[in-house]
Amino acid sequence: MAIEPESQQKPPETSRLTPCGEETAMDLFLKFSADEAGASAVEYALLLACITLAIAASVSTFGLSVAALFNVPWP
Repeated sequence: MAIEPESQQKPPETSRLTPCGEETAMDLFLKFSADEAGASAVEYALLLACITLAIAASVSTFGLSVAALFNVPWP
């Protein structure tokens, strides 16, 4: 059984390291913009915002007529 030598991991070719060994701000921005992990959370947030706006619009539109049906004074 042959033992394979340890291979050193190289940084990705698109990564440019600063003299201190850190990634540049542009690399971090590009990684963040390419990451799609939070895309579904953003979609759900937009859907929730649209539903909230629809509820607010319907309450403001039909609020007085519904309050009149139940004889409740509207503020």
